[in-house]
Amino acid sequence: MDIACEILKSSRTIAVLGMSPKPQRTSHAIAMYMQGAGYTIIPVNPGHDSIEGLTCYRKLEAIPEPVDIVDVFRAAEHEHEVCADVLAMNPLPRAVWFQLNAGGYEVEGKLRDHGIEVLVDSCIKVVHNLCVGR
Repeated sequence: MDIACEILKSSRTIAVLGMSPKPQRTSHAIAMYMQGAGYTIIPVNPGHDSIEGLTCYRKLEAIPEPVDIVDVFRAAEHEHEVCADVLAMNPLPRAVWFQLNAGGYEVEGKLRDHGIEVLVDSCIKVVHNLCVGR
């Protein structure tokens, strides 16, 4: 938990891979919570040009600014594709956060080999609440 809290305290920008425009979807609700907590949110979803008035990118590597955390809301069977997409980013993010049931176990080592912290099967909102003492 210490490394997760340290990552959250020292990060400002979160790319939300698989963010939905639908408020009832978990990816949307968590992204909006994190935005309310002071983070800059960058939606990544190939089906949308904007979500909540934010520019939405089709791929991670298209984001024109540095990203601290990639928060993954993709099905676990896509974890190798997610890993390749993360490694195509320039610069690389500091951390990749695989939400509950989003995989990550098979690619964790490869991402770490590139100096990226990896959190697997973990909800960024729950961890944020624990870190800030809510």
